[in-house]
Amino acid sequence: MSQVPSNNQEIISVSDINNLAKGLLEKDLSNVWIQGEISSFTAHGSGHWYFTIKDKKSSLSCVMFKFENQSVLFDPKIGDELILNGNISIYAPSGRYQFNVKHIEVFGEGALLKAFEDLKIKLENDGLFDQSRKKLIPKLPLAVAVITSETGAVFQDIINVLRRRSPFLKLTLVESQVQGRTADKEIVKAIRRANEVEDFDVIILARGGGSIEDLWCFNMESVAREISKSQVPIISAIGHETDFTISDFVSDLRAPTPSAAAEIISQNHTNLLESFSRNKDTIVKGLLNKIEALKEVLDFKMALIRHPGEKLRETSQKLDNFETRMKDLLLNIALDKKNRLERNTSQLKASSPKIDIKFKQTKINESYLNLINSIKLNIEKTQKSYLKNINTLEAVSPLAVLSRGYSIVTDDTNKIITSSEELNINQKIKARFQKGEILAQILNKTDED
Repeated sequence: MSQVPSNNQEIISVSDINNLAKGLLEKDLSNVWIQGEISSFTAHGSGHWYFTIKDKKSSLSCVMFKFENQSVLFDPKIGDELILNGNISIYAPSGRYQFNVKHIEVFGEGALLKAFEDLKIKLENDGLFDQSRKKLIPKLPLAVAVITSETGAVFQDIINVLRRRSPFLKLTLVESQVQGRTADKEIVKAIRRANEVEDFDVIILARGGGSIEDLWCFNMESVAREISKSQVPIISAIGHETDFTISDFVSDLRAPTPSAAAEIISQNHTNLLESFSRNKDTIVKGLLNKIEALKEVLDFKMALIRHPGEKLRETSQKLDNFETRMKDLLLNIALDKKNRLERNTSQLKASSPKIDIKFKQTKINESYLNLINSIKLNIEKTQKSYLKNINTLEAVSPLAVLSRGYSIVTDDTNKIITSSEELNINQKIKARFQKGEILAQILNKTDED
């Protein structure tokens, strides 16, 4: 027999045990790095990603919500070897154990590097890297457009360099995202806007350093081809000196850093107000370093705080599950209705009067042909009998006897006379020959044989 809990034994609900387990997991496994291969992947209509990673012995269900995966620069697919960061949790409504992914990257960056090399070869074959296509950078530019993020430190670095070396140079920010999934589209639009302004002498395409994923928008084919089409010379100033992107090869000139780009366009103005720069540059860099240090402290503290949107994530995931189940249910109903319709259609076709009519029409046609054949046979048989009777009649016909020289004698009532005893003297008789007849009168007769 099963043991009955005592009166003072606490009994908790399924929801309570799931939430308790969830809290324990999220507390002890809140910042985990995992490596694995994608074995299944679904990009839901809500924007969330649901997938499974595996190694040689085990597999793990994962979810990456829309607001987390928007910064991922590639589309994961089955077979990709990934490195993931996030926290282990439980989806309380179903008690399912899962890994909530916050960050994702390709293991060894092999896929991104291959894509980089493939595009580089393609554009080189198309002639986009040819020196003959590159435009000359003006020696004394007066108006410069800088395409970069408004919130980054890059634009400020360029401003600092130009204030020190060329304070009279007109500098214009053409704001664009320089990181993220949609950054390439914004960069293309920014290059087009800068070309529409006739005053610009040169364009600086700038961004600070970062990982290959951070700089990936500058490795997009659309950006490279827009740089090639630009009528205004473009200086590529992306990342650090060791960072190379596709945009560097297509641009008219590559600068190692954004600051170096500013030095290049102002190199002929170095004697103007050189004494202004050193102290201010030191202060700005010190402030930037302090800001970076404070930002790291803030990021560390924010990572310790549980995100208030956790409940929203669970609700969103539950809605995704309901939507999937509803789609499956509607699909099953539709398939059942379709099968039933096909069965009813088959039954109607099998009992259709057209089939019976067609069968009876075939029978009628067969009977018609049999009747025609029977009539033909009867006609042929009748013709044969008719001909036979004609021959017989001709053989016994009195006309045939007349043709041999005989004649037929009748009285005035057309009675055939076969003996003289049937006649009287002066009685009129008719004699018929093969051709013609005569009227005669009995003058004399003998009754002898």
